[in-house]
Amino acid sequence: MIDPIANRGAASEVLLSGAKLIDNELEVSWENKIPPVRFSPFWLRDHCHSKQSLNPDTLQRQVDTFAIPVDIAPAALEIGDGGRTLRIVWKHDGSTSVLPAEFLWNIAQTNGHDTAPRRRLWDHASMGENFPTMPHAEIMSGNEGLLRWLSMVADYGFALASGVPQSIEATQELATRIGYVRETIFGGMWDFTANLAFKDTAYTSAAIGPHTDGTYSIDSPGYQMFHCLTFDGSGGESTLVDGFKIADQIRTADPIAFQMLSTVQVPAQYLGDGVHLRAEHPVIGLDHNGDFLQIAYNNYDRAPFRLPATRMSAFYRALKLFNQLINDPANEITMRLAPGTALLFDNWRALHGRRAYQGFRRLCGAYLNKEDFDSKLRVLRAAAANVGAGR
Repeated sequence: MIDPIANRGAASEVLLSGAKLIDNELEVSWENKIPPVRFSPFWLRDHCHSKQSLNPDTLQRQVDTFAIPVDIAPAALEIGDGGRTLRIVWKHDGSTSVLPAEFLWNIAQTNGHDTAPRRRLWDHASMGENFPTMPHAEIMSGNEGLLRWLSMVADYGFALASGVPQSIEATQELATRIGYVRETIFGGMWDFTANLAFKDTAYTSAAIGPHTDGTYSIDSPGYQMFHCLTFDGSGGESTLVDGFKIADQIRTADPIAFQMLSTVQVPAQYLGDGVHLRAEHPVIGLDHNGDFLQIAYNNYDRAPFRLPATRMSAFYRALKLFNQLINDPANEITMRLAPGTALLFDNWRALHGRRAYQGFRRLCGAYLNKEDFDSKLRVLRAAAANVGAGR
């Protein structure tokens, strides 16, 4: 398995080479000769990094956005700190704004929006049997091991931890290396057998087809962890399908089906145990750039809804295609979660399932929020980049 962070070196420093006013916009140039980028003066004042405008402790905006003159204009421009900062003196009050070159560069590349991370889409053939795995001891011993594990999950949509102590306490300790355990109607940490404690097929020994959890939640759980504590029986293999790979296949082969699956809001519900949860998601969720954001599919929990006849027919055709592909063995991997092996997967990407089993099986696990995983990964990567840059 390719190490997802082994070849990630520190990025070269971004430096400014010049700044000038053109057509009421401020154009900045870069030392590496890439095309210059323009910013509005109003935007630059609103995003000033001086301590009077941006709180140095909280990093929250302190500038009064609504007191900035609509026709604000610079009186003087200066590239300072060896190209690392842009300083602007404003005509209307003589105040000075300071903006780091790196900040301006990042905004120029993304317009301030998150971009889809690098992902390795996979099917059965490309994944093989060599699943991304990290030893539990390395994950728990330091940030380098945790970063490698979370980077695997970000790249492939899942990863295993081997050698986990066979207890719910050890599993919770592993989960909280990432963030706090999410509370749902199922509680925080789960510890369950086929006892029908909740009105959900997970609490049986029956086979479960590929699906994502929490389609009935407005904010579906971002990540899920499973750890089999005890298994005395046969069957029960876990299955995973790369939902983004399926979406990519459909987008290429059947654009009409893709359009239906990415635009129709499909309602889902959980009804029972004293609650009635309901939410709507497209099967294939896209971000502002059209990149894959979230797969939300659970035919067990789909709630009744109706479209005009022609669109309803087109939706069912698209849904059938999606279901065929996620159940195609060519797109599926299987694994037996033996006691001591924990699985962490992206519930917004990987569809999971389970073969039917006989015997006794005790499983524990947890949900984690999407933003907590993303936050931890950002912090770890930033720390590693600073070390690599000698900062």
